[in-house]
Amino acid sequence: MSHVEPLHLGATQLSVVCEGFAPLDLADECPGHDVDWRAERATHPWAFIDGATWPWHVHGFVVHVSGTTIVVDTGLGSFPPYAPWTEQAMGDPWADVDLAAVDHVVVTHLHADHAGGTVGPDGAARFPNARYHVHPADETHFEGVDDAEAYVARGAMAQLADEGRVALRAEDHEIAPGVRLVHTPGHTPGHRSVIVEGDAGTVVLTGDLLHLPVQAVNPSWGSSHDEDPALGARSRTALLGQARDDGLLIGVPHFARPFGRLTSEGWREA
Repeated sequence: MSHVEPLHLGATQLSVVCEGFAPLDLADECPGHDVDWRAERATHPWAFIDGATWPWHVHGFVVHVSGTTIVVDTGLGSFPPYAPWTEQAMGDPWADVDLAAVDHVVVTHLHADHAGGTVGPDGAARFPNARYHVHPADETHFEGVDDAEAYVARGAMAQLADEGRVALRAEDHEIAPGVRLVHTPGHTPGHRSVIVEGDAGTVVLTGDLLHLPVQAVNPSWGSSHDEDPALGARSRTALLGQARDDGLLIGVPHFARPFGRLTSEGWREA
């Protein structure tokens, strides 16, 4: 069972699958900016482990809309975590998800903590009846990278492509009623976010546009996690500006409490 309650937008439901969390150093965040981390911890205590680290949660989202099931990001799967888990889900965190009933899988980008679970340890499609959506710029980018994450991405995508399961479309488009893929590059060249419009509200699933609440208040700040920090900042500023102006909910895969809104006073959890 997830530590996050499902989010309901009328008949549309978003559930969160958490594989666990590991500590990441605050010293690596917001390069070139002096952050009052003590004030941040006082405002958002759930976003910190201690004075030096924050809990990097690995979340996937399961969207049920109009009889269609969509997974947004698949977690690490069998790929090992980047750091020792502070807390790891016992058993299979996806056990409550009917994998065969998933119609679409959106991989916001091809880092292993988002794409590692697209296939199982045997290389077979983990969601056997799904169409897998990847931006072609990420496929091209990771073909030219030589590290463990790129190996996972290439292997998974090659297997799924051989089975005819990968949809590579560069333009923004809808994959189900009310579910739209939007190109938000910078973290990776093909990074995408997902906008889910229910009959009782809209939520923007950011992918890795955000890692900590302070970025929501300062979207123009570059991130040490981005391939292109300046482009990432522009994407973050544009998407969060829309969400703030329209009062939209926001879902962040690495936040301990993933759902919230961006208000004039900053990030407010839902």
